[in-house]
Amino acid sequence: MPTAGHRSVMRTMVAAMAYGLVAMAGLPASAVAARPAPHLEARPRADVTTSLPQGITALRNGAYAYRPAKTGAGPLPLLVLLHGAGGSARRFLETFRGEADRGGYLLLSLQSEAVTWDLIVDAAGKRGGKGEPGFGGDIARSDQLLLDLFRRVAIDPRRIVLAGFSDGASYALSLGLANPKLFRGIIAMSPGFFVAPPAFDPKQRVFITHGRRDEILPFAQARRIADLLETTGVALRFQPFDGPHSINRTTFAEGMAFAIGPRRPAPAAGRGLE
Repeated sequence: MPTAGHRSVMRTMVAAMAYGLVAMAGLPASAVAARPAPHLEARPRADVTTSLPQGITALRNGAYAYRPAKTGAGPLPLLVLLHGAGGSARRFLETFRGEADRGGYLLLSLQSEAVTWDLIVDAAGKRGGKGEPGFGGDIARSDQLLLDLFRRVAIDPRRIVLAGFSDGASYALSLGLANPKLFRGIIAMSPGFFVAPPAFDPKQRVFITHGRRDEILPFAQARRIADLLETTGVALRFQPFDGPHSINRTTFAEGMAFAIGPRRPAPAAGRGLE
């Protein structure tokens, strides 16, 4: 069931969703973004010895990391998490701890600066904007947290996935599609919209899941998002489930398997991603 905090930002989500439909209308001939696409500078390093302790670690700006007790050898896969409106990084991380234990991957759960992510806040004009979505302080916060993590953990650059729920799903699509060299996979659980980047990467894997009985964001909205993304050339999979506005563990597991892809050797030191 939606939380009280979630319901309190419903108008913000609807305003953002409405603009998102306008922004997507020109795809694929001209992908529209209200402002320059957000670029994240942080990248995994090949010379890092993992120093992050096992278990949950509190990070700056309300973020949390989780390192399972048992992981495979070599650099770790990473799942970056974006909570829904009114949510918290700590609670959202707890939702996926069991999955991380089973999959042997690291979790990084980010915290929005406001009640929800800057793109959605700005879309409703809450920061004095004009009702057009734009990225703000959450980009710099996220980039710094990723940079800090990459200094403490050896991460497999070919197995980094960005996942979000509801507002976090809309943000994951918008941020992830703009940074395909960092996020090789995206999992959007019940998204409402996305802002298109200047270009799309056909190597990027995008998984969208949405409840057919969603009482917060219409199922038809996710179907339209999937149809539009299918025209861009990204590797897309759309998996509905019979349920309300919620996280479905079965479809999430399917999404993680799809988004993270098969294990591949990490690039040699000094080499960039192809």
